[in-house]
Amino acid sequence: MHEDIKNAFEELKRSIATFNERWPSKVIAARVWRLPLLAQQRVPDHIAAESFEGSAAVELTRDALLAFHLQPGQAPGTVSRLPGYIALTEPLMEEVLAINTCKAAFSAAIEQTRLELELAPEARPRIMRKALGGAFNTKQLIRKVHGFPDPVRQLTFTWAGHTAGGERVKVSKVREQLKTLAMARADRERTALDRTPEWQEYQALNRMADDDILVRHKKIAPHPRAMLWFGEESRYDAMIHANLPVFVVPAEDGMQVVDLRDFDRTQRGALRPDIKPRREVLATRLLYLPTDNPERPAAQRNNEATLKRSTYSR
Repeated sequence: MHEDIKNAFEELKRSIATFNERWPSKVIAARVWRLPLLAQQRVPDHIAAESFEGSAAVELTRDALLAFHLQPGQAPGTVSRLPGYIALTEPLMEEVLAINTCKAAFSAAIEQTRLELELAPEARPRIMRKALGGAFNTKQLIRKVHGFPDPVRQLTFTWAGHTAGGERVKVSKVREQLKTLAMARADRERTALDRTPEWQEYQALNRMADDDILVRHKKIAPHPRAMLWFGEESRYDAMIHANLPVFVVPAEDGMQVVDLRDFDRTQRGALRPDIKPRREVLATRLLYLPTDNPERPAAQRNNEATLKRSTYSR
């Protein structure tokens, strides 16, 4: 079963190698910002963004697309990031989409192996490392490469991560995770299952249905993002995580770029005033009931065709 993971990984490497052979010859302009690796799972108050342009940016991008391992000094659970842009003479969407398809197949192979072994979702990184060996970084392996086929008028890089993020999970998934953790602790500490704190938390969900939804809140670490404008509207047309350089085609009259600046926590703005109170279910697990949030009408977009052909919604 680990062979499927190995085969998917080899296919992913081939797709990136093919892409790396094509795109450098079509570069009009390139700029990236190298961010320092984190030696611990704590974001410093200041992050310096080191700028590179031209051929140096091209080489850094080629390497970043294949940077799947933890680097020396990089803390587990963190990711290396290289925000920036590669402006091309023509979009190479077929190659970019092929890479993301291979990443999805690789992730699916890991998930299928997990299901066959009847392991908890948290076991995915361990399954991957057993199949491939070495200090592979799951997030760096499966993160998407972004590309857009239509001309970009403006590209703005900023820092995100001022507020908490929320992941919606079913109660059934939480139960599965707690049961796995409780059994592991009981075996490790040679104690009764019902004496473990995880089992007590499992029991606390007794009155909830498996299909009920909880929100797992977590503080988002500062991370770079990119906003793109295709037309003349004041609101951006797409916003992406800038983990890797985005591949774009500039507008005929040029592409305005707002550079990424250093991150400085002391200069961050105030917290949003509309944060709603949370109703806790398992506060120790940061699990809460969803807050009432009437659905807002979706904003009308004039660029749906562009986004459908890009990596934005895939």
